[in-house]
Amino acid sequence: MRTLPAASDPRWLLKTVFSRPALTVPAALCMAVSFLLNATTPVIVGHAIDEAIAKGFIQRLGLWLVVLTATFGLNAVAAWFGRGLNARAMLVIGHDVRMAITDRIQDPRGIAGKPRSAGELLAIASTDARRVQNAVMMTVFPVAEVSAIVYVAIIASRINLPLGIAILCGGPLVVWGSVRAAKPLRTRSGIRQAALAKASAMATDVVQGLRILKGLGAVATVSMRYAKASDAAYERTVDANASQARLNAATEILGSVYVIAVGIAAGAMAKHSTISVGELITVIGLTQFVITPMTMLGRNIASRWAAAQASAARITAVLAAPGVEGRKPPLPALGPGVNVVAEPAPEDLVFLPREHFLVAPHEVMLFEGTVQGNIHPDSAIAQRALYTAAGEDIPGGLEREVGEGGRNLSGGQQQRVALARAIAADPEVLVLSDPTTAVDSVTEQVIAQRVAHHRGLKPTLIYTTSLAWTAVRVER
Repeated sequence: MRTLPAASDPRWLLKTVFSRPALTVPAALCMAVSFLLNATTPVIVGHAIDEAIAKGFIQRLGLWLVVLTATFGLNAVAAWFGRGLNARAMLVIGHDVRMAITDRIQDPRGIAGKPRSAGELLAIASTDARRVQNAVMMTVFPVAEVSAIVYVAIIASRINLPLGIAILCGGPLVVWGSVRAAKPLRTRSGIRQAALAKASAMATDVVQGLRILKGLGAVATVSMRYAKASDAAYERTVDANASQARLNAATEILGSVYVIAVGIAAGAMAKHSTISVGELITVIGLTQFVITPMTMLGRNIASRWAAAQASAARITAVLAAPGVEGRKPPLPALGPGVNVVAEPAPEDLVFLPREHFLVAPHEVMLFEGTVQGNIHPDSAIAQRALYTAAGEDIPGGLEREVGEGGRNLSGGQQQRVALARAIAADPEVLVLSDPTTAVDSVTEQVIAQRVAHHRGLKPTLIYTTSLAWTAVRVER
């Protein structure tokens, strides 16, 4: 069950990445435990040096080795569960976002506002949804990273209070420096996303209209336009990657300076016997460990969240777009049973509210898979619907393989499978446009009679001049 916020919510991205707390909260806790156990390793090593090696109590070394082994084991278990739950949360939320986008695209109300090509919508449903999905990590890892920083500061404070304060203050400084260094990346990342989306949209549109383009002799022209879009995407990607490289360099430099400063300070304290050798090893180990969560926190905030925000804006623009107004086709007065209109079906029928109407256009659209896969997941319902559409003579029945676009089926079989799909949906009002033009007259009569019997008193509107349907219509 999808739990996404309303598209108009200004905090849509934040609420979306927190929409699965049953997965993200345990994941965050497990990763926090993993990070803390990692940070405990230099503490154990320091105690082993001071209590075993320095004092010559070699027998205690075995005890600390056992503790270290247990720590490694618990860390592995916590990390396994944490990363597994995080991956699952990302997949589930990504699925929720993609389904929300797909549902909005399929909404018969249409999408008002600026025209959007099929390629652009595909880019939003794939690339942008994936970036929002990746932002789910921001609900898991920051908890672990902040926990690790605080833990290291506490342990260091127990050894030497000024060192602990320095670590606690140095962490936010490193994160702040990373965020500042990432400012150009946030701008260029948005530009890169727009350029990549444009190139992807154009590629999709070219593939969809390739046959028409060949017929018009426009392949070379379109290829040139796509080359320009691809070159622009390449240039914007290079710019964004350069900003990413500068961000990485800045964070590495900040981290190195931080580790060196703490190391020098701790070394001076050890030289003057303010801290022991084991405590020196602990402080250096903690400092080297904590730099990773610090830089990870800064980079994630700077780049991953910024990219997700740009994608979220594109997604919500589609989800919150109003429907197309003024496209409500006039319908005749409908009575119970079969209603026949001897004229072409209006093109705007697809904009009828789908909560009440199901419109099956004359043009047949089937998907790759089986006959049942094109009708209904329930085999009993699919079988009854196929019988109503007089499709029981299709070789293989429900298990018959259907190629893309209805390959492997004749025109009449395709039409009957499409009709069965509409019947299986069992809508309040069923609207059909010339549903039996591809079958012979005898089969047409059978279909008309079976549909009339199956639908009973439920209104069924047929746009056709066929006498077979006229014969079963309700006389008023």
